[in-house]
Amino acid sequence: MAAASALVVEDYSFWFKPASGQPEGPPALSEISFAVDRGSFVLILGRSGSGKSTLALNLVGIYPDYFGGRNQGRMLIAHPQRGLINRRELEAAERFRLVNMLFQNPEDQIVTLTVEEEVGFALENYLFEPPEIHRRIDYALDLVGLAGFRKRETHRLSGGEKQRVALAAMLALEPAVLILDEPTSNLDPAGTADVLATIDRVRERTGLTVMVIEHEVDEVFDRVDTVLLVEDERVIGPLTPRQFITERGLQVRDEMGLWIPQAAETGLELVARGIDIGSVIPLNGQELVSAINACGLDLDTASRDVPQEPNEPPGDEAIRIENVSFSYGEHSVLRDVNLTVRKKELLAIVGQNGSGKSTFASLLNGIATPDSGRVLVDGVATTDYDFAELVKRVAFIFQVPEKQFVCGTVYDEIAHGLRALGLSDAEIDERTMALLETVRLVDRREASPYVLSHGQKRRLSVAAMVVSQPEVVVLDEPTFGQDFHQAENLMRLLRDLADDGAAVIFITHDMRLVAEYADRAAVLCSGEIDFDGAPKALFAATDVLARARLKPPAVYEFSGQLLSEPLLTTEELITRIEDATRG
Repeated sequence: MAAASALVVEDYSFWFKPASGQPEGPPALSEISFAVDRGSFVLILGRSGSGKSTLALNLVGIYPDYFGGRNQGRMLIAHPQRGLINRRELEAAERFRLVNMLFQNPEDQIVTLTVEEEVGFALENYLFEPPEIHRRIDYALDLVGLAGFRKRETHRLSGGEKQRVALAAMLALEPAVLILDEPTSNLDPAGTADVLATIDRVRERTGLTVMVIEHEVDEVFDRVDTVLLVEDERVIGPLTPRQFITERGLQVRDEMGLWIPQAAETGLELVARGIDIGSVIPLNGQELVSAINACGLDLDTASRDVPQEPNEPPGDEAIRIENVSFSYGEHSVLRDVNLTVRKKELLAIVGQNGSGKSTFASLLNGIATPDSGRVLVDGVATTDYDFAELVKRVAFIFQVPEKQFVCGTVYDEIAHGLRALGLSDAEIDERTMALLETVRLVDRREASPYVLSHGQKRRLSVAAMVVSQPEVVVLDEPTFGQDFHQAENLMRLLRDLADDGAAVIFITHDMRLVAEYADRAAVLCSGEIDFDGAPKALFAATDVLARARLKPPAVYEFSGQLLSEPLLTTEELITRIEDATRG
């Protein structure tokens, strides 16, 4: 097996470097062993904060080489001339060339002004000769589908293009293993499809070994060869996707809180309810449709007459956007936008990368002001408010959580807003601890907000802003980097806020969240509102979806193949199938 391996980990453990004067804590990774085959595509799964990124940073060598810490055990890397070799026998520069990593946000890695400078930057540092640098730039850009982009300015690229440029910079070094840390998390659905298609193309043409950390697995699960599960400081696997779903089943969703593909979720739920869909759990919509069709069920008749609970009507107007336009210099971002936001509703703002969603959100609480038009909060223009008063009414939760932290501990970050309300110490403690429990941060309450994982930082930023129960809550990608349980907890928290009378606006690329939680969706496309209506109507508007580079959730597509009218959630489909089996 070793001869065909790109990477072998043997009895490896890692301890973080303790703070000055503090004892070393328990291991973050404990006695892990696994091998990765050359040319394989590996999915790394684990709940938020389980150590997936810690594992990846150890595989690359950032831990312990640069960030410190202590390790033991061995990591063997496939060297093109020397075969499998212990990483310790290689110079740091060569280690990073052989096992490289693309981080979540391409903005964190792009450091130059043009595409050719970006792709050639590392090559120059490795002292390649100019002809070889130019050859590799062209080769890498062609691999990622960006031939002809050499002279493009990096700041003018879309999110998906930036991700592919960052990927090209990695590929130009010709690594043996490339690790991708949630490469699609900041991308619209079409950008996600572009990046995954790029990875497929690169693997087909180069035989590169790819390891990907990903929460939202519908698009990637049936693409990968093997799965590694990070849990309790250990790594389980590798397992094939079929093996993983068959052996672990709903346990990974219900006990560990991991996302599983909607087709697999539907199949597993049906089996759990005693419904025979054959011997194989489906991994994708095509397999599920085939399995259900083989049962010969009439799903359109089943549940047709079951009354649906009417949605509670939205409340009074909270925000009105009237003829708003906004530009950055000569670059027009929003043009003549009109929208009304009401209390007691969850409004999803969706659209492709660069469509103006975050700019739109920043106008709602006065962080930015319109070039023309008005934003009215409770009937008063944002420009007429004292800013301190406006931010109490309209809480804005940034996409980057660190921008909002003001306290030294997780506990104080949440308690800070309650202290400003003049509550008693006992009430502050009770409400703070309850919210820490909701966002699963009780055990980190004395930690600095800045040492949390990205998913934990996101949960803390949401909790800190909603604890004072503002009238309007605006969130930019609230579930970014969250596992199934924490995404569900955060969305239920927002649902409760809306039910209690708040207007909740959330920006997202996750169409599953839109389908399951949003009362209404507004689509921004080329700086204008292209659609405003119910999620189901949005997913049926194929022209809008095409313009805005959006894609319905998987269940909408495969339920549409089984029924005359597609459904928004797996639970709706499971109920329909269950009823059909009972006649």
